[in-house]
Amino acid sequence: MDRLEIRDTLHLAIPVVLARLGGIAMGIADTIMVGRIGQEPLSAVALGNALSFTVLVACLGTLTALDPVVSQAFGAGRRDECGRAMHHGAFLALLLTLPTMILLFQARSILDLLGQSDTLVGATTEYVHVINYGVLPFLLYVVLQQFMQGISRARPAAVVVIVANVLNIFANWVLIYGNLGAPALGATGSAWATTICRWSMLLMLAAYVFGRHHLRPYLTRIPPWPPDRRLLVRLTRLGLPAGLQFGMEVGVFASAAMLMGWIGTLELAGHQIAINLCSTTFMVPLGFSSTAAVRVGQALGRRDVAGARRAAFTAFALGVGFMGMAAVAFFTLPELFVRIYTSEPELVQMGVSLLLVGAAFQLFDGTQTIAIGALRGAADTRFPMLVAFVAYWLIGLPLGYLLAFHLDLGPRGLWWGLMCGLALVGITLSIRFHLRVREQHLAALQAM
Repeated sequence: MDRLEIRDTLHLAIPVVLARLGGIAMGIADTIMVGRIGQEPLSAVALGNALSFTVLVACLGTLTALDPVVSQAFGAGRRDECGRAMHHGAFLALLLTLPTMILLFQARSILDLLGQSDTLVGATTEYVHVINYGVLPFLLYVVLQQFMQGISRARPAAVVVIVANVLNIFANWVLIYGNLGAPALGATGSAWATTICRWSMLLMLAAYVFGRHHLRPYLTRIPPWPPDRRLLVRLTRLGLPAGLQFGMEVGVFASAAMLMGWIGTLELAGHQIAINLCSTTFMVPLGFSSTAAVRVGQALGRRDVAGARRAAFTAFALGVGFMGMAAVAFFTLPELFVRIYTSEPELVQMGVSLLLVGAAFQLFDGTQTIAIGALRGAADTRFPMLVAFVAYWLIGLPLGYLLAFHLDLGPRGLWWGLMCGLALVGITLSIRFHLRVREQHLAALQAM
């Protein structure tokens, strides 16, 4: 690997990874702090997050259309276009907010249709309704974060997330347990803490973006109204397939959580612990995925096809290499990690059994997300969406259901099915990126 490419990749990737880890750390803190008050509140948080984040991540994925648009404009030296893209991304976020909130306010009906117990439905519905008030700041924050990544300035978002984590722990302590004279709200208190933090994150990052003198060249030609229809259509065409792909990936794990709820509360709580640990390690290749999207996009903006290939390969090597180390850690020390969340013997045993399967799919999970990022940088979002649909919903989840409920493998069978879906996505999209870059390289040679 090129040392200069490694340096530049890490320069962008480290703060992006820190921001991603900071985001998941809030969920870990919620899980640990709610887990101290019992399995049922923890299960409510698990179901609430599964439902709400499935919807939110589809919106987040749609807004990742800013990756190729901002990064390619930056690579071509068109700074004002970066700012215009951010403005239109904010407008798109506003358009996504209303239908998202309407859908989440139907949480009770959705959970009833999915066959969850009455006790869980009530607690989870209250949790989701509170989370709903943080949808708008979450999406606007994502727009600002994507803009800053696209111009290779990811550190401010990392700092904001670190501050938000401190605030989240304090707010959880006050609202979950009823400290400092506040009522003890349990799982709902955790939802209020998350919503408060999302508004705080938006305000902090917006103050930085619009208050810094060195960012003004990017913002000088942002029209307040009306939006450019062509740019908005471009963002939508790139973003909707990415949003659907994100939603299908998270949705398949959310569906796994719902299926775990059919098996039992213990299995669902164990699933929440194991998925929390796997999600934590996943944040590292996810950060490299964002880095690959930005650096591939910047290289293609400069018409440097070889540079795009180097950027993707470097992100693959670093991200998947980390996941290899994570797999070894989960396989050799599963109980140590699970006991961070709980000391209940049955729950520890359930979490360990699932984490051992999680160790097996670490490499595939890292490969698929970095491949998606590299393709997004090349403005290729439709093919990953189609692959995700086939791999997750036609193969992975049905296979997991078969293994869990018909071949009596239980929760582990469900996770083995998900692993097969991840493997198929990772292998297919890696081949797709190789072929896509080779086509662009040949086209560049013919144009010379």
